[in-house]
Amino acid sequence: MGKRYVSGKEVVDALPEMIRVAGFDIRIERWTNHQAAGVSRWGEFSSIEQTIRIQNDMPSRFKAVDTVLHEISHAIYWAYGIEDDDKQERIVSVFGTAWMTLHRDNSWLADWIKNALAGS
Repeated sequence: MGKRYVSGKEVVDALPEMIRVAGFDIRIERWTNHQAAGVSRWGEFSSIEQTIRIQNDMPSRFKAVDTVLHEISHAIYWAYGIEDDDKQERIVSVFGTAWMTLHRDNSWLADWIKNALAGS
């Protein structure tokens, strides 16, 4: 087993600089607490900048994983062209393919999640 993360900051610090979503290389940037508070968010995804921003000093490792997965989900929604009026079956079908591809293209992701949630 790899390194077990204890704090939210350790979880965020362990993220790489990039994640590939549907063939798009999405930058991962860290926000200071001040930057995140300035927009009242733990994280955000910008399709225009192809960037995920995450508050660096998360209150817990669980909130860090939750926020990263939330922002990755926004990137999937954008990259796979999901529309607001799509039916549930299409959405879950796209997400199944997206998460499979995400793990194939980002071999670090499963271990990152496992190490962040270990001992829960």
